[in-house]
Amino acid sequence: RSPWLLDRCCLAPASRQRARPPSSSSPSARSSCCATPRPPNSAQSTRREVLGSCDNKCQAVALSTENWDNGYVIGTHDASCDDCGTGRRCFTADPTKQSDGEPMADAPVNGDVCCCARTSVSGVPPPPPAPDGSLRCADFCAEGGYGYGMVIGTAPACQADCVADCDGACSVSTDFFSDHGNSCLSGAKRCCCARAGPVAKPTPRMPDHPTCNDWCLSAGYARGDMKGTAPACNGTCDGAPACFTATSTLSDYGDSCFLGGIKKCRCW
Repeated sequence: RSPWLLDRCCLAPASRQRARPPSSSSPSARSSCCATPRPPNSAQSTRREVLGSCDNKCQAVALSTENWDNGYVIGTHDASCDDCGTGRRCFTADPTKQSDGEPMADAPVNGDVCCCARTSVSGVPPPPPAPDGSLRCADFCAEGGYGYGMVIGTAPACQADCVADCDGACSVSTDFFSDHGNSCLSGAKRCCCARAGPVAKPTPRMPDHPTCNDWCLSAGYARGDMKGTAPACNGTCDGAPACFTATSTLSDYGDSCFLGGIKKCRCW
């Protein structure tokens, strides 16, 4: 069995039981958790299976309604729980190693971590499982109570940085998110949330293109404004309590910065 396949699917109601494809990391695993025939093995089915078990791991806490909402896999060679953002519940491929998003001394042996949306358990029923491409970064942030969210970083170089670009909760973005966009040849994109710390209740669903002011309101600030004028942009934070690298996700982003600068969404 894959170390993540601890989601108790055999203990779930029959309507929730589902088959498990074989794990590439465990050649001896030849039967499904619920004795249902497995689909043919492939890289894509394996990734979907890891994602599914990550979701189940985040959503099934002591077989109760307590859960950490949806989860997604960060699968890079040197991934660790700090890639999930400080505070979020995280599981590694080794089930004995769990973290709250703090840097780990030893990276997982297979370089994969499972990031959950919440930092602490929620008492509401868990959301439906989220296959690849079914959630936006904004939805993931909202589930965890982190306000609105957007993907920061432009392919192919990307180079987004949580410290420089995001004053909220921040995690490595992957193609799990429907708004991830084109893949990075170098660097990484980030899923940036408006809030640095979560509130108890999920955030209402973000519209596809909120204003910078809407973004800041979702984080509990009084107002927000955009700083930087195309084409040079050169947006600055100017001492704002929270400051974010703006993207075209924000409806008041305006013209693109094609001379290399950036715009900032500042919260006050």
